[in-house]
Amino acid sequence: MAKPDFTLEFIKEQNRLEKLKETLLKTTAFALDIETVDWWNRHQERVALIQIAFSDQGKIKVAIIDALARLDLESLRSPLEHTSILKIIHNAAFDAVRLAKHYNLAASPIHDTMIAARRAGERKYSLQAQAAIHLQIRLDKQTRQSDWSRRPLDYRQLSYAALDAYATLLLYENQAVRSLTGEYRLRPIIDQSQQGSLPLDDLLLVNRSESLLSQQEKPVASAPATKHELDDVAAVLLGIVSKLPTRYSPDQLSVSLGSDRVGIAGWIADSHLGKDTELDEETVKMTIADLCEHALLHITETRRLVATDKGMKMWQRIKSD
Repeated sequence: MAKPDFTLEFIKEQNRLEKLKETLLKTTAFALDIETVDWWNRHQERVALIQIAFSDQGKIKVAIIDALARLDLESLRSPLEHTSILKIIHNAAFDAVRLAKHYNLAASPIHDTMIAARRAGERKYSLQAQAAIHLQIRLDKQTRQSDWSRRPLDYRQLSYAALDAYATLLLYENQAVRSLTGEYRLRPIIDQSQQGSLPLDDLLLVNRSESLLSQQEKPVASAPATKHELDDVAAVLLGIVSKLPTRYSPDQLSVSLGSDRVGIAGWIADSHLGKDTELDEETVKMTIADLCEHALLHITETRRLVATDKGMKMWQRIKSD
């Protein structure tokens, strides 16, 4: 496996964020990734970190921005929305949508490396798999269930966060050589509330036409009544939690159904979706959040997933179809 080679800067002061902005405005492209807190609850969700990887004089640099440090992230608007600077994201339906939702920052243009991999017909399209296959880089995912709200962050957390952005940038360069395309466009924001004034009451409609979650570009129905109002992934998730109440936290379930596909949940997913169907972790997270939003799943005080009465009734209908 290749050894990552980049320099890292952790930004929690406004003047350093301003310097980063000026640097990014001189680039032609940069990679973007985020880490979130309480992502399963749209009324409590916070962006904790924003990671940006870019080339500077032949060297790759990664800046990790502390989004909980009371910075004015308006400084990022000009590079994120600059039409001549390409933003590279793996699964933009998760990261770009949250930046738009929490900060009203509409990143564009976007190359989505996950979309590009799927368009190329690759069955393993998670960032972890793509990095291993095309870059010979191993992404250590043991830190993914970290508490990203904790300060100070330790070295393993910073390394994990930086590597995802670094790998995304290199993956784009690899895809560009292979002439792969991965254009992603945000849909217009209907309503938005900034992170500093949560709760967020309205969902941002996003283009998920390339996502496993919703082939018809719509979230889970607000008042589900039949199996056909849940896609296969949402139905499997509802079934797992209905059968195994309180077994999984949201993070544990997203990991179990992500690229690793482990444990009982992984076995159930393999049985219903097929072993060759890969799920990106962020895709699983979006589905869990949708199910919670529509009162089909509930998070206990100990942060365990259970099906609500409404969810159990829907699961019984799904089983009987």
